[in-house]
Amino acid sequence: MGTNEIAAPSPVPRAPGEPAVLARLPEAVEYTYIKMILMSVLSAMYWFPWLDPHAADPTWVRFGRGTFRVVDRILRREEQRLAAAGPEVSTQAHDHVRTLRHLFVQHLIQAVRYWDPSCTTRWIEIRLVSPPPDPQRPRRFEYREWVLDAWARSNGMPELLKQVVVAPGVPPWGDERVLYYDPILTDARTVEVVRRHFPEVMGQRIGQGWRSERTPEGWPMLTQKVIPALYDYLRPFYAARSYRKEHLFPTSGDYSTQLLQDITGILQLEMPHIAALLTVDRVQAAVQRYLEKASPNRRMGVDLFVP
Repeated sequence: MGTNEIAAPSPVPRAPGEPAVLARLPEAVEYTYIKMILMSVLSAMYWFPWLDPHAADPTWVRFGRGTFRVVDRILRREEQRLAAAGPEVSTQAHDHVRTLRHLFVQHLIQAVRYWDPSCTTRWIEIRLVSPPPDPQRPRRFEYREWVLDAWARSNGMPELLKQVVVAPGVPPWGDERVLYYDPILTDARTVEVVRRHFPEVMGQRIGQGWRSERTPEGWPMLTQKVIPALYDYLRPFYAARSYRKEHLFPTSGDYSTQLLQDITGILQLEMPHIAALLTVDRVQAAVQRYLEKASPNRRMGVDLFVP
């Protein structure tokens, strides 16, 4: 695969103080599309259990090494202990466990989606739904309910396994105009559904499929999802010299060195929590593995974002 690039004009900064990698990008590149690709990656909050090497809390340690079932058991034990202790327990202790539970649920939802991305076996949908008008419940403001549906496919048709509905309440700060869904309640109801209908997911290691025990450069979330997506969007904007594939016939190069450098720079800029140590060689290896199986007729460039 060719890595020799055709020389490009010197980049011109588009704004004062602009990072170098942004100034290097070809003029036709829309950074909004790059942001859309990066938004598919879990935020830094999800990675926190693996980013803090000094975490002494055993539950944090379990997040990094245990299965959903194991961590769920630890959290349930802590929740029951706090409930039994009554008002004597500090607010900080309750907040700590609730934060852990909420992070657990966010990971759990992602794991269910990754487990069956094409919705061929079982899946969940979470959305806000406006119920039919009720004359007994006049509305001064918009009213929508939080709804979780668990589905299974039976004889080719979707079958509803469980539906959970949570009505909005008044937020702690008292503004009735705000739709507020108690996160403690929605988290608890979500876990109940997954425990019952997705035992395979409960047995998975937290983060399975998008992180590994290796250094951040090797995490599949980057190497198998983000880098290929960035490559497919950016490749048409970069010129690469042609070469003779296996000395038989001329073909265009697959990428330029500048393209690899810019993908590396974008990830280091936007996702330093997991890509700070990413190298051009790692990006090149990920692209090469991707191109071995990628369809030559796949959509690229702005076509990726056309419905």
